[in-house]
Amino acid sequence: MADNLKCQFCGREVKPTVHSKKLPQGYKVDYYLVWTGELEPVIINNPKDEREMSQFYKVEKLHAVVACTDCYQKQEVQDEMESQFKKVPTEKSALADEEADDK
Repeated sequence: MADNLKCQFCGREVKPTVHSKKLPQGYKVDYYLVWTGELEPVIINNPKDEREMSQFYKVEKLHAVVACTDCYQKQEVQDEMESQFKKVPTEKSALADEEADDK
């Protein structure tokens, strides 16, 4: 993980997680991170039955969303991080429709 990460909500530089037996929980977290990016649908035909297709999403242009512990305590920041984590198109892709029409 790259050094010098900054909170995308307040701009504060965040520190790496510290692990120590001297800390009450054994560690201290200064930020939360979610990986996200643009999604591209991928269609795969079942090699045993070409009528059967599977669709999944490949992450393109991967980027991190970082929130410091102070900002993460705000509900709107938690909601934004959660929405970035769950960002998956809900509609079947046009590519899947086109492939189904070709059969």
